[in-house]
Amino acid sequence: MSFQYLVYDIESIVDKALLNQVMYQGEGMSDEDAYNHHVKKITEETGKTFVNAAYHIPVCLGVVAVDRDLSIQKIGLLGEDDKSPSGIVNHFWDMYNKGNFTLVDFNGRGYDIRLMELWAYRLGIPIHHKHFDKFGIRYRFNTDKELDLLEVLTNNMAVRFQGGLNLFAKLLGKPGKMDTKGDMVPELYEAGELNTIEDYCLGDVMDTYFIFLRWKVVQGVLSLDQEKKLVEKAYDKMKEYNKETGYLKKYLDYLGV
Repeated sequence: MSFQYLVYDIESIVDKALLNQVMYQGEGMSDEDAYNHHVKKITEETGKTFVNAAYHIPVCLGVVAVDRDLSIQKIGLLGEDDKSPSGIVNHFWDMYNKGNFTLVDFNGRGYDIRLMELWAYRLGIPIHHKHFDKFGIRYRFNTDKELDLLEVLTNNMAVRFQGGLNLFAKLLGKPGKMDTKGDMVPELYEAGELNTIEDYCLGDVMDTYFIFLRWKVVQGVLSLDQEKKLVEKAYDKMKEYNKETGYLKKYLDYLGV
């Protein structure tokens, strides 16, 4: 399958055993106690509960394959044949190594692609040499191989808009965060609600796609009329995907389409 852009988003949980081994070894804490202690500590220090990505395990990776004309070719989840972390990560790097597309994400340089790199290290997965070219994807200001929408919308973090993906989605009238939010993922996973996590992840991917289209309008690549037509086509694709899989129903209900 050939496409120009891969819009993607990852959901993850914390590897509590690894966190305990690295941060609290010898202190006699259980993995759960170590995790709770760590979250309490970082909340007191930063006001946030997000544990460093070094300790995360990917449990879901949603994608939208986008053609050169910026229309959606396919919506899906990686690792469909093997939803284990290794299945998801191997599927991602296999696509990446064989393909020639631009990754499109929101805070990918700060989280998503870095998590995938760490898991390539963890599992011993070779990454194509193109990834390490001097001005390739790891070069911060390269938007040809990875377009991090958070960075381009904030002038490489010169301005920090409060609200993240949710803000930019809602500015376009898209759902953004609804009844499921990122900090609920660990609890949902422990409850066996992977389908809910996957549906939430796919919603984030669609929000990212629509933000991507608007960025192309700002760049002068698309007109507003062209964007509108692409959005309408995307709605049709989502309806087809919902009919096939049951996913994105809440997203479509929010849009009223």
